Amino acid sequence: MIYPTGLKNSQQGFTFWGVALNLLVLGAVLILVLRITPTYMEYLTVKDVLNRAVQEFDPELETRSDLKLRIGKLLRTSQIYDFTLDDVDIIRERDILVINANYERRFPIIWIIDGVMKFEDLVIETPPAGS
Repeated sequence: MIYPTGLKNSQQGFTFWGVALNLLVLGAVLILVLRITPTYMEYLTVKDVLNRAVQEFDPELETRSDLKLRIGKLLRTSQIYDFTLDDVDIIRERDILVINANYERRFPIIWIIDGVMKFEDLVIETPPAGS
């Protein structure tokens, strides 16, 4: 039978190679998501811990070491073990404390390929004394 377009009867659908390529892409995306998600969730928890520590900080009664101890306790209770107090710098500028906790995390993706995530927005200032 001849069709109006002049083409013979042909089958349509996925070929073996089409299915294989789609599965390969889906697998690669799934691997990336499973490798990136824990690191990103850790970052969100660290950011929350730092903000909570700054909100609870009283500059008239507490010192820099008190703030660092509070951050350490909050990290332990939040079960964050890869990020330590060594990653936190607390610097006094005029009458405020500046917390710089920027860090980067490397993680394996597959075989010899590693991923790097840089978190550079973890600079928080405490309220000035007397406010």
